[in-house]
Amino acid sequence: MEELVAEKVDWSRAPADTPVCEAKEVYLRDIVQAILDGYDTAPGVMEFLKLTDDDGVTEDVNAILDIFVPVINSWRFGGGCSGGCEGCTGGCGG
Repeated sequence: MEELVAEKVDWSRAPADTPVCEAKEVYLRDIVQAILDGYDTAPGVMEFLKLTDDDGVTEDVNAILDIFVPVINSWRFGGGCSGGCEGCTGGCGG
């Protein structure tokens, strides 16, 4: 029997409506909005969005935070990108 392997999402290039947790209707845009609202840790984002470890999305939430928190903090606080932008083609100057 073939085992289905979930394909990794490139969150830096994913559209805003990419599902993070389909069962709870949480999308990439919801994670980014949570970051903009001040939740910048996986436990904080997951609690805010009512996600649990049982939902199987902790790794994805961490990956999204690794990409978007530095960018959003750069917008908020100025300065260059502080990393977490693997594959980034943006001009953040980092």
